[in-house]
Amino acid sequence: MDIETLNSLYSHAGWVTFTHKENGFPLALITTPDATAVITLYGAHLLSYRPHTDGRDVLFLSEKAIFQEGTPIRGGVPICWPWFGSRDHSPDHGVARSRMWSVIDSELLENDECALTFELTDTPQTYALWAHRFTLTLRVTVGKKLTMELTTHNDDTVPFTITQALHTYFSLHDITQTTIRGLEGCVYSDKTDHGAEKRDHDPITITGEVDRVYHYDGGEIGIEEETRTLHIASEGSKTAVVWNPWIRVCAQKADLDAQDYQKMVCVESATIGEDSITLHPNESFTLKTTYWSTK
Repeated sequence: MDIETLNSLYSHAGWVTFTHKENGFPLALITTPDATAVITLYGAHLLSYRPHTDGRDVLFLSEKAIFQEGTPIRGGVPICWPWFGSRDHSPDHGVARSRMWSVIDSELLENDECALTFELTDTPQTYALWAHRFTLTLRVTVGKKLTMELTTHNDDTVPFTITQALHTYFSLHDITQTTIRGLEGCVYSDKTDHGAEKRDHDPITITGEVDRVYHYDGGEIGIEEETRTLHIASEGSKTAVVWNPWIRVCAQKADLDAQDYQKMVCVESATIGEDSITLHPNESFTLKTTYWSTK
């Protein structure tokens, strides 16, 4: 769907407009009285969420991010689906983040909020990688808070099982002055130590490479900086992934600056492992996460 058609069907004057980056990726620009957001239809990928009360973007987007079809975008909120992580001879983190999605709805809501809904369905290309029929929707609501609702519907004649994550990159002033609360006492798998199971009773501080999968009660998580706290509240998820590449891995990534590990952390709402979701034909499941910033 071209930009002119998108604007004729789904724009709202002063609230929602569609344009495109120089590489041709369509962009939805959202402006509400309380915040702005930018979403590209490539991967239904949220690139920016900036509350007016904060003045800073909640999300980290690498200045070296690659905007090219077939390549995931480094930063923002990539959608990992229908699998999380690596699989033999398949794209890392699934098929959703490297496909062009469709816009199917645009709404102005009460409380000065605006919502856009995006859709991805199976194609011969996705079927070759994951042999199931599906409808995947993402509803993004922008206001004082940001809410993302990722809904999977099984259109197939057989059950299927998914793992997934909203792979959220949060923007920080300084990783060494940041504390993550809400996962104290939870068991986690430490992927930097061959998946060893561990448990810490203190809030998380990061002084080296971190790649952990936490099993928790689904409560609120807070990322505390000196000047603000970023809040994460999820429904449908009892898995949280915490990742920071630190110096060595950051230097290996062509789409990250060598110092970017100091300015970001990923805290991801996920359904992985024992939290995986099995859907029977015509069943649906929604992973919902809300983000907001306080000082």
